[in-house]
This record gives sequence, structure tokens and C-alpha cells, in this order.
Amino acid sequence: MKGLVAMNKILKSLIIASTFVSVGANELVDKIEKFKWDNIDVTYIQDDKFPTYNVTIFFADGAIKDGRTKGVTKMMFDLLESGTNRFSLNEIADNLEFYGVSTTSNVTHEFSSYSYSGLAKDVIPTTKKICHIFRDAVYPNQELSKAKKSLIAQRQNLVSNHGELASIAFRSISLKGTPYVSDVRGRLADIKRIKRAYLQSRLKYFRDDVKKKVYITGPRSLLKVKNIITDECGFNAKASFIRRLDTEVKEIKKFNPEKPLIHFVEVPKANQAQVRAGVYIAKKEDPGFENLEFMSQYLGGGFTSILVKELRTKRGLTYSAWATAGMQKDYGRSILSTFTKEETVGQMVQEVVKILKDNSVPTNISMEEIEKVRKAVKGGFAFQFQKPSSFMRQLVSLDNSQVDIKRFLEYTESVDKISQEDVAKTIYAAFPYDKVQIVVLGDKSMKKALSKIGKIKTYSYKNFL
Repeated sequence: MKGLVAMNKILKSLIIASTFVSVGANELVDKIEKFKWDNIDVTYIQDDKFPTYNVTIFFADGAIKDGRTKGVTKMMFDLLESGTNRFSLNEIADNLEFYGVSTTSNVTHEFSSYSYSGLAKDVIPTTKKICHIFRDAVYPNQELSKAKKSLIAQRQNLVSNHGELASIAFRSISLKGTPYVSDVRGRLADIKRIKRAYLQSRLKYFRDDVKKKVYITGPRSLLKVKNIITDECGFNAKASFIRRLDTEVKEIKKFNPEKPLIHFVEVPKANQAQVRAGVYIAKKEDPGFENLEFMSQYLGGGFTSILVKELRTKRGLTYSAWATAGMQKDYGRSILSTFTKEETVGQMVQEVVKILKDNSVPTNISMEEIEKVRKAVKGGFAFQFQKPSSFMRQLVSLDNSQVDIKRFLEYTESVDKISQEDVAKTIYAAFPYDKVQIVVLGDKSMKKALSKIGKIKTYSYKNFL
């Protein structure tokens, strides 16, 4: 009883926090300023709470056109700081460390970004250094060789990292026939082929041709970096390319849920079965981020989720299970992830399909569960606005997905309207029980049990290294 009282107090505090922070979110929106620096769109949020800054340079293209050698775009960004025509990797690292700068890059199929942050008083020398890197990076062969050696070892070691290998295999299988099937990191054969000239060519393309946006948070004094970014980074003022795709993908064939199609990835001596399930979601079938986030929390968002209750608490088939689904600019995907012992792999697959089928029927979803999820997602939403930099990250994502900021701010109101019918419909859209792509990774001895419950298609783990 005491636990229930404590939980109720927590939930009430989350609701109150959500109310207050939604007001804060609107205040942040009011602070958004937009500029044009030559042909670069700039979004700025003033934040004087701390003397720090965050700058994100967004590029409107990603790794989708890497060509025959996948992984080039990601390596180009990862090794940006490996050396220029004036400074070595160590000299660049020492300089950035001196100013307390953190840098990170992110590469997807659709877009890429490079972010750096530090103390506001140091933004001028830091931005000059970052621009020098973008303009004059040379990717020294010595550093490229080290990076390739490390990446090759990581790919080869995937055979002993069954969870990661299962997720890579699942992506490849579930996205087959789409432009997004390749791993942005590249596979073994790709990594071995990458040359310095490929990286330099890719960097030149991003500098000269790709449309850019800049997102800045911090004191107003940061805006004095304008001339540095426009004049010293080597960015072409006329760059205008924006990646757009409208791909028609062959619809997945339905199967009998009593006898599902199972993609089995064979790994010698695997001591447990890794299970993944999900589908590619076409842009035209987007259920809306509000429904997808709510459904993800309901189905597989933690220890109170339906998957954990059914697979762990009731049946003891696993220690953990989670599921999520989301859209990007031109497509979306869903993934359900869990694992189990060899002896229970058949039962696990059957239970996963049954859970998806049962929860695609509104009357099987309790209103009590809906209300719990409603409170949880509203409370979690509140914490996204604690810092303007966190809000800016959301803004970058929304801009790329072409979601109006007003819709994001109305999220809690939208959540209040989500019904059992909405959840059931979204579960079937993201995890259709009679179409879902099921991947099981394990030792070949598991095939006997799986063949009794479904049709098996076998792959070697080497296909995914």
C-alpha cells in the first residue's frame, strides 16, 4: 500500500511538472530566432543561464549515396579531426582539449550533423579551428590505416557480440528492397576498400553541394561567429542539395501467424537465442509520432510494459524485452528486441506473435494500462525542456522530419485523446502480427524447434559482418 501511495505521488508530480514545463516549452519557442547567413539557415535560442554554448551544423544529406563503398560518409565525419594540412591529430586534440571542447558527429542515411560545445568565451578560436578542419582536412594515411584496422577488428568481433550482430542482421533483412538497407558504418569488405581520396571527395561534396543549417544555443555574443562560419569553413554559399526520397517498396506478404516466417541467422556455439521483430514503415503509412511514441511506451517501454509483463513476469522466458517505432524524414522502422534460452526459443517466437496479435484488438487493451502510459509519457515529455540545448536537439529532429513545432508542443494534449483503438491500430501498423519480419540468431541446433512452429529461411552470420 505504501508503495502505491508513493507511486501516486510520483505520478502527480510528473503531471504537475508536465504542466509547468509545457509553459517553459512555449517560452523557449518564443525565444527561437531565425537568420540567413548567406545561404545558410540559422536557428538561435538565447540561453544566459550558463556561460556555455552548443553549435550544430546540419547537412541535408547522409550516407544513402555512398556508392559501392558503404561507410565512406560516416568515416569522413569520424576522421575529420585526424589531421589537416597544418596540424596533426594530436595537435588538434590538444587544442580542442585546451578549450574544453566536446565534438560529436551523427550520420544517418538521410542527413548528417556535426556538433561542438564549450565555454562561450572561447567560441571564436574554437569555431576558427573547426572551420579550418572542415576546409583543410587531409585524412592522413597513417590515421586512416589505424581507424580501418580498429573498425575491421570490431566487425570481426561481432561474432561474439550476439546482441549487436542480431540487430545488424535484422536491419539488413527487414529493410531489404529499400534504399536504407545498407549499414552506414559499412561492412568488412567496404571498410577494407576505403581510401583517403574517397574521404576527401566526400568532404568536398558536403562542403560544396549540400544545403546546410546551423543551430546555436547560448549567450547572444555567440552570433559573432557568423563571418567565421560563412567565410572560413569553405562552405559554398550556393550549396542547395537536399536529399529527398519517395520510395515505393514492395508490400510484405502476409503469413499465417500460426506458422510465421522466421529468418534464422546461424552462429556457431551461441548459448542463447536473440530475437528481433519489426517492419519498414512507408512514409504514407506514418501513424504520427504521437501515436508511435505512446504505443512504444505501452508495448515495450520499460519494466511495466506489456512485453515485459508477458514474457518475463508471467512466463519467465527472458530478463528483458523492449520495442520502439519511429519515423524519420522519408521512412520509419520498428524493432522489438529480446532474448531467451535455446530450449524456449520456439515458445518465445510464438508468444511474441501472440502478444502482437492480441494487442491489435482494442478490446484486449485495458484502459488501466492506457492511463498508466498516459501519465508516464506526459511526465517524460516534461524533462525534454530542462535545457535549451536539449530542446534544440528536438528542434533539429523536428526540422528534418518536417514536423511543425506547434504539433510537438501540443503533444500532451494529443496524448490525452489517445484511445484503445488508436493504440491497437498503431501496434498493427508498426508490428503487424501477420507480416512482421522475425529474425532469430543462434546455434543451428535451434532450427529443429523453430521448424516445428514456422517456415525457416537460413543465413550465415558472415553475411552481416
